[in-house]
Amino acid sequence: MRPLVWLALASLMWYPPRLTVTPEAGSTVSDVVEIRVTASEPLKRLEFLLDGTLVGSDTSTPYTWTWDTLSVEEGEHTLTLRAIDMNDRVASTEVRYVVDNGLSRGGQFYLENARQQIASRMWSEAAKSARRAVRLLPDDGQAHYLLAQAWLGVSDWAKALESAERAVKLSPSAETLGLLAEAQVRVAFSQPTDDEKRFSSLQSAVESALRAGELRLSSAKTPVEKARALASLGRLEEAATAYLQAGNTPQNHLSSARCYLLAGRWQDADRMCNLAERRAADKTVVGIYRALAQAMRARTGDSRTMLEKLEENEQTRLLIALARADVALREKKAPEALRLLVSLPQEGSGALDTLLMTGFAEARDFPRAEDHFRNALVRNPLNWQALAQKGYESLAVGSIVNAHRYFNLAARIRPDDAWVLCGLALCEQNRGRAVELAQRAVKQAPSDPWTLVVLSSVQWRAGQTEEAMRTIKRAYEMDRENYNIGSPPDVRRAGQIARIFGRRPALPLD
Repeated sequence: MRPLVWLALASLMWYPPRLTVTPEAGSTVSDVVEIRVTASEPLKRLEFLLDGTLVGSDTSTPYTWTWDTLSVEEGEHTLTLRAIDMNDRVASTEVRYVVDNGLSRGGQFYLENARQQIASRMWSEAAKSARRAVRLLPDDGQAHYLLAQAWLGVSDWAKALESAERAVKLSPSAETLGLLAEAQVRVAFSQPTDDEKRFSSLQSAVESALRAGELRLSSAKTPVEKARALASLGRLEEAATAYLQAGNTPQNHLSSARCYLLAGRWQDADRMCNLAERRAADKTVVGIYRALAQAMRARTGDSRTMLEKLEENEQTRLLIALARADVALREKKAPEALRLLVSLPQEGSGALDTLLMTGFAEARDFPRAEDHFRNALVRNPLNWQALAQKGYESLAVGSIVNAHRYFNLAARIRPDDAWVLCGLALCEQNRGRAVELAQRAVKQAPSDPWTLVVLSSVQWRAGQTEEAMRTIKRAYEMDRENYNIGSPPDVRRAGQIARIFGRRPALPLD
């Protein structure tokens, strides 16, 4: 019986574990605080109760709980540490803290602080100020907008998305929707192994950006503002017309030419260049656009010659470099294109990132291509060229499902673009539907032999042998030098032709 007596005595004489807590009791705390606890002996569990309410628990040392002090009122609060040992015995220790987040200064004070800190790129400090503004002004859309900007600055994409969604709900505007689209793109690229979530986030980003663009269009006060809004929405042909309606000036003619080039309509781009040149426009910009029109005709030799004759200046240096890189890529000279592009200031533009992603993909450096693809969409979620290019790259490596998804995203922005339609046709498993899409592409770009190459390929795959032979003959007669193909090519070869010869020049929108 003696061992049982000692066991009973030991039980009666149990001493609770000693707890050491950081920050120490009596401390004044603010913002987000990590409460860390160590014990003199191992515990089964340590529970945290704030003012009597269970708020967290931990089973491994050091026992931690993250406390967002902005979720409680200012003043003194009691944190109870409830220790459960390996024998399920319970002991509690109380610790008192004083919460002081300076909320008495008011919401407007912290709103202004956040604006200034964001302007100075002081992201962590901006997040603290914006969180206080949101705490004091929970229904103020601007407070949530500034907080979303700060979360983006500190690379917390999930929190940025949450804050941006709240900002849009409270204050839907082009600015809040644009920020939401950026957060959605960031979230998409934070999930590299989950294709379903990536494409869902990208689709949401495109929809948000389209809503933002429509709001900019509806609030445009001048014809030029309207034209720019249309161009940003991918409505390039309408934008070209709107620039002409804005006034008979060389700048408007050049802007119209740029839109036509991006849309693949080089004849109209040439016509606009003629009008601009007659009115003493910048001859260098006119020359660049003419050279790109030649390159789109697969006359890259002529294009190179034209670009070499142009004189560079501060305003045209970037544009000339982009044009030269574009020509090199059409000639399958990715190393030359990359040498031209990497020497440019890397803050660059969406056009630069689009060309860099293309160059690195052609050089088989897929991680760097992915980086620039992400940057292109962060700058402009409606960058349909980057989406279509990614579709062709996915097609080239045999990822038909992903290619189809990228082309569908591009088609949401440019539903009747021949380049996008060709990509969709090459991915389509329904062969009749593939032929229909390719025929639409030919109708959209009847003077482009590469659309006929794609059509012949899908016709051949659909069993329309005679039609395919007639189509490829038409392509050959239109351009004997670049389309010397004896029979319709397979899908991958047709995709390669469309990717290289059908690709649009990458140019800044304005």
